[in-house]
Amino acid sequence: MLEVLGLDPGTEAVYRLMLAHPAWGVDRLAAAMDTDRQAVTRALDTLADLALLRSATADGAPGPGRLVPPRAGLGALLERRQSELARTQLEIDATRAAVADLLTEYTALGREPLSDGGTERFAGAEAVRRTQTDLAARATDEFLALTPAPATDTDTDDPWRLDLSLLRETATRGARVRILATDPTEDLRSLAATGAEVRMLPSLPVRLSLADGAEAALPLDPAAPRDGVVLLREPGALAGLRALFRQLWDAAEPLPGTPAPGATACTSQERALLRHLADGLTDEAAARRLGISLRSERRLISQLSEQFGARSRFQLGLEAARSGLV
Repeated sequence: MLEVLGLDPGTEAVYRLMLAHPAWGVDRLAAAMDTDRQAVTRALDTLADLALLRSATADGAPGPGRLVPPRAGLGALLERRQSELARTQLEIDATRAAVADLLTEYTALGREPLSDGGTERFAGAEAVRRTQTDLAARATDEFLALTPAPATDTDTDDPWRLDLSLLRETATRGARVRILATDPTEDLRSLAATGAEVRMLPSLPVRLSLADGAEAALPLDPAAPRDGVVLLREPGALAGLRALFRQLWDAAEPLPGTPAPGATACTSQERALLRHLADGLTDEAAARRLGISLRSERRLISQLSEQFGARSRFQLGLEAARSGLV
């Protein structure tokens, strides 16, 4: 209980025993505690160092020495400890302030402050790289990217290049990573082998990174992507960007060399139906969204179940997810 003041359990036991029996010597104390003289002597040395015990030589008292009255001795120790803790707290506060300043300087590099908290602008290629890295590192559920340029770690001049090693970690820890690219590379095939999903399109309208549907990064100027990045957190804008990604994703082809089972055989209508079912829509609601009859919708489900070898809607959803269709 008194360890915070510097008394270990053995020293505290000796201290309490001496308070009850101030005339006992070292041998009597050792016998009462069922320990040896050496242990008691170490405890007495500690008590003397803490100014809780006056040595026998100092005051001429018999035995191991005379205890300083607890109110005075322990009170002084407590005040000393409080002073130490106060100094430590001041050091912690100063360190916290220094860390906050450093982080502010780091995140504000190239930043153009805006009154709108849902949008931030960062200037410069380094800000682009930092934003890309932060989004991939923070993604816990989903990371989406449009990469209308070679997605390779060797293109060191492009600040929008994907950090594929970081995305491998993101995919490995359970986040769904989906990449739309224009150029198939061995790096992308390696990324797909770790669980990420990669599809190809001949062209893409813009560079985009989207994390967890909560933050999106776009170039400040699509014609000059190295000049800076805009970071969006507005729900409406994010929903629109995610819808754009899904539309492009549905139109894309699997990365060559990594075909998705059953994916190429699905029509856009079948893909849309699978997506509606994955979103939890009922048969009736899915049919309305597709503009078809309930009978036609159920016939499509039957055909898809046969195509994927699924015996239930749940299994169909699993197989569609494995194929990258939802």
